[in-house]
Amino acid sequence: MELPRRAPKLEWNLNTLIQIVTLFAMIGGGMAIWIDKSRDIEELQAWRSAIEQDRKEKSAEYRASMAKLEERVKGTEKDIGKIDNLQYRLTVAEQSTATTATAMKELQDSLNDMNGDIRVMREILQRLDNVNGRRAEKPLLLEPG
Repeated sequence: MELPRRAPKLEWNLNTLIQIVTLFAMIGGGMAIWIDKSRDIEELQAWRSAIEQDRKEKSAEYRASMAKLEERVKGTEKDIGKIDNLQYRLTVAEQSTATTATAMKELQDSLNDMNGDIRVMREILQRLDNVNGRRAEKPLLLEPG
């Protein structure tokens, strides 16, 4: 007859316990790393989308400021054209003034010459009147003054 067999005895030695604890620690560590990595990836994606949005806003601001600058440059170019036209006008006015001053000087010289000629003619007429014996009580030409 056979004797019933005894159930095998579970023996837990130190190596088995260390291996089980190491297995659970590795599983826990792997899960922690996985969760940390996932969180880091989500943060990086959020940061990237924020940077892209900020870049779009800055690009729009840059384009707007460049458009304003372009308008200012166009306005300045128009003003420079006006200044060039004003310089031309000023030059023409200065030349006209110089020509007018020269003409006035020539006119003044001509008037001075005529005034001298008129005095000479008056003296000649007075001498002629005195020579002919016709002393006029009233002179023919009135003397200025």
